Amino acid sequence: MAATPTDAYALLDALFANAPVGLAFWDTELRYRRVNVHLAEINGIAPADHIGHTPVELLGELGRDVEPVLASVLETGKPVVDVAFEGETPAAPGQVRHWSGSFYVVPTEDGTPLGVAAVVIEVTGEREARRAQQVASALLDAVFGAAPVGIALWDLDLRLRRVNPALAEMNGLPAAEHLGHTPAELFGEIGETTMDLLREVIERGEPVVREVSGELGGRTIHREGTVFPVYGPQNEITAVAGVVREVTEFHEAEAERMRLLKEALTARAQAEAAQVRAEAARTEAEGARRRTEFLARAGERLAMVTRDFETTLQEVANVAVPVIADWCTFTLVEARGALRTVAVATADDADMELVERFGERYPPQPDATAGAGHVVRTGERELFNDIPPELIDSIAQDQEHASLLRSLGLRSGMTIPLKAGDRIIGALSLVLSRSGRSFSGDDVALAESLASRAALAVENARLYAERSHIAQTLQRSLLPPALPEIAGLELAARYRAAGSQNQVGGDFYDAFRAADGVWTLLIGDVSGKGPEAAALTSLTRHTLRAATLRDMNPRENLKLLNEALFSQPDADGRFCTVLYAQVRPRAEGGADITLATGGHLPPILLRAGGRVERVQLRGSLVGGLRTPEFGEREITLEPGDLLLLFTDGVTEIRGDDPDLGERALAEVLAQMRGASADEIVAAVQHKAVDLQAGEPRDDIALLAVKAQA
Repeated sequence: MAATPTDAYALLDALFANAPVGLAFWDTELRYRRVNVHLAEINGIAPADHIGHTPVELLGELGRDVEPVLASVLETGKPVVDVAFEGETPAAPGQVRHWSGSFYVVPTEDGTPLGVAAVVIEVTGEREARRAQQVASALLDAVFGAAPVGIALWDLDLRLRRVNPALAEMNGLPAAEHLGHTPAELFGEIGETTMDLLREVIERGEPVVREVSGELGGRTIHREGTVFPVYGPQNEITAVAGVVREVTEFHEAEAERMRLLKEALTARAQAEAAQVRAEAARTEAEGARRRTEFLARAGERLAMVTRDFETTLQEVANVAVPVIADWCTFTLVEARGALRTVAVATADDADMELVERFGERYPPQPDATAGAGHVVRTGERELFNDIPPELIDSIAQDQEHASLLRSLGLRSGMTIPLKAGDRIIGALSLVLSRSGRSFSGDDVALAESLASRAALAVENARLYAERSHIAQTLQRSLLPPALPEIAGLELAARYRAAGSQNQVGGDFYDAFRAADGVWTLLIGDVSGKGPEAAALTSLTRHTLRAATLRDMNPRENLKLLNEALFSQPDADGRFCTVLYAQVRPRAEGGADITLATGGHLPPILLRAGGRVERVQLRGSLVGGLRTPEFGEREITLEPGDLLLLFTDGVTEIRGDDPDLGERALAEVLAQMRGASADEIVAAVQHKAVDLQAGEPRDDIALLAVKAQA
């Protein structure tokens, strides 16, 4: 049965109401006659507000790209499909989005065109996905190189194709010697167990978390692995990857804990069976419980990664007394082999003053015949369950030293080396005195476990501090040490890197003299983080500085930077945004400024009267296209005016309101009329950080120039 006109209208209404793509119809004058809700949301304009208007009237620059296509379809009667458009709409001002459109002429029964219909699909996500894939590849390489856990990739023949340095170190075998071999070929029985796990992951097609134990290098090791399939584009398994964590030390500590617990339970059972030994059994059980609790409490403090390891060691020493000793000290090796006591705790407050006085007057000596110096030098544990007077006389440096040692009432002493790999980084000393106790075998095992954990905590803290210092030093080297002084103008800047202290950020700014009466201001954001971002930032800054000496044209200098990025051997994924400002102060006050942009956020003007203006300026990413288009514009800075350059960390705020950051920036500037450049950048940074609960997700860079009134 043929469809009636009523049916056709109903079908058309249903399509316009429910189609998940943008639909529109224009008349022969290119005016909207019908728009569905999906396209209205893309444009950020209500459907009814489209009717009777042309694309140019509603969408500006984007409409100018659309209208020639509509006119061509009307003129030729031929459809045009998959036309790519990009630009901004009122739905997301300032954000460049991407669409694919297909256009068809709509004729009457006699073939006369009634107008043009279109189907519009937003493809912004696909473009961003491709860029995200490039960033993810660089991130994967960084993770493989820097991860503190083992990472490996096997092919479907279970042969290793990639191994990171951490796993190679665990296995005691260079990474290159792993490649092309199966785990069984490299590691025997434990390798066979690993291969069974890999086969299981391939068969099940889902991640498996399991602990693997076995002999490696003459000792029993325990490793926890998360092994998962790697899928290809057709959803087929192409490889198997795994993340491996060494848990041998945990097992050893757990075994020790279980042994102590077993002793306590055994003692309790014996007490129930023989009343005569009840008190002794309770004492033993209580001691085991205290030791177990001590290990747990000490472990909690040592597990925290912090640069203030001395405070952590002091807390551990406080926990150790009086559970396993009457007093406890931690001694660390300083530069050039000197020894320093960093933590002291005593059971009796009266002894604390004596011990501190002892430490100040007679610090540990590296060449001592006993104690911390001897243990650090030999790497061997030292235990005296009954300290004889002769030992005190042999280690005393003078008569007063011997008197102080005797006044401490030393009964039993134990010193354990703090080992970090093959190095001795200090010593743990435990002493029993007025309590009358002696060290048991359990006390010795507990002290050795404590020393091992303390050494690991100290080494981790030192590594963390070193990496943070390196990152901060590198970050400072990528920013100007000071802003230049320019007659008639005021400069101010702020910078805050997001995330970890040991991670170099990707934002930068610069300000320097280009020629007599001409100054250059730069701000930008490079792709990536860490060493790669630092290298790209350095290349960008120095290329633009050098280019400025050769050519005073900002746009030409951005083109030279673009060529420099593409000339790099690893050009893929290396791109940046740059806003280039050439400032020429005027004798009568104010300045003329030439702005050129390489895909960076446009700057904002705060006029002397308090009006806030966004400078309209667009351009291609630097390093994104071999033939880019960089926008350029001239502006004038009158006396009292301020120009603010900033990166996206200022305006990109997490939450449901995508425009919150832009509004907040404009509000802060509007309230800062008459303020200095430094006060303004400080207020902007404070507001951006405050909106993100004190933890910005992206770097923040600000650079302001103000014409003195």
